[in-house]
Amino acid sequence: MRISIVYAKPGMKLADNVYKSRKVLLRAGTVLTPATINALKKRGILEIEVESERDMQALAAGSQEVDIISEEIRLKAEQTIKDIWEEVRNGGRIHIARVRSTVETILEDLSKRNYTFLKLADIRALDNYTFTHSVNVCVLALNLGIASGYTEAELLELGTGALLHDLGKVIIPGDVLNKPGPLNEKEIEIVRKHPAHGFHLLSQEPEIGINAALIPYEHHERYQGDGYPRGLRGDAIHKFAQLVAIADVYDSLTSDRSYRSKLKPYEAVEILIAMSGQGFNPKLVNLLLDNVEIYPVGCIVELNDGSLAVVTSVNKMLPIRPKVRKLVRHGESYVPSGDEMDLMENPTVFITRVISLNWMSRGGAGSQREDKAL
Repeated sequence: MRISIVYAKPGMKLADNVYKSRKVLLRAGTVLTPATINALKKRGILEIEVESERDMQALAAGSQEVDIISEEIRLKAEQTIKDIWEEVRNGGRIHIARVRSTVETILEDLSKRNYTFLKLADIRALDNYTFTHSVNVCVLALNLGIASGYTEAELLELGTGALLHDLGKVIIPGDVLNKPGPLNEKEIEIVRKHPAHGFHLLSQEPEIGINAALIPYEHHERYQGDGYPRGLRGDAIHKFAQLVAIADVYDSLTSDRSYRSKLKPYEAVEILIAMSGQGFNPKLVNLLLDNVEIYPVGCIVELNDGSLAVVTSVNKMLPIRPKVRKLVRHGESYVPSGDEMDLMENPTVFITRVISLNWMSRGGAGSQREDKAL
């Protein structure tokens, strides 16, 4: 059961490892103490998986959140991408059998999991961003491909192209690709060649079909024609590339980068909605909204009446209208109070913002200007 760190209590037992920058801070089975809880808060951990307790069941009622793929499969997939990049960088060929095996394994894992919403692992470090990002884009693209009704053969092509969508960056000089500051015009032009580089690398492999090869080539094209490298518009952009483009931007926005901190899912979704019909196919944006948790279970939100609430369950049909339980002040903290409220059945009640856990932990003290949304 995943809970906000705000509700962590001494005596609870971790049901899963706690990670920070891909390093294990605490292992599954650890019994929490006041010291370990404080340490997790100081390290910026917002949520943890704990074994269910009777006094927390109400808070987690209706929760259907699970990790989208297993930790073992994720780590193996990241290692595969890392190895392929090294091989190509050293003049070798793409190890197609490993790519196909990785995609098939991810698909098999997805088919076994009874999940409702996609929640990609928040286990990444800046120096490993490329490989984690490649796997996340692949997983998200496959999830959306399944929702679109793609055949098994189509999903295999989609997953192959998605996993290798950024491979062309292997040809970009490292000092340009990893530059922490803004790029100059010349550097921008160099980076914008990576889709063509990727297409060239994939099209040289006879076992990779044209549909997969077009994904790296066209994933930076945009719906209204202001993308690159060819300025394609609308459905002139391959359907796989359109889907991967949305997955690519969503995962980029929700990841820590060298030049900015990651956004929360609802913040990333707001950006994608703003780009709907301009940068992206509106139907595919809506498909993403139907399959990504905007307000995750355990998230603290403010309602339009000024009250605070914790999200207890997510509505599949309309993720922006979850089930919540209001919070009341109890000493120096907030606790759930009253019955669960389904915002689908209460049209006059809506979420105005997500509340910072730091603000919660200091008791909500201060003026409205001090109340920073995450």
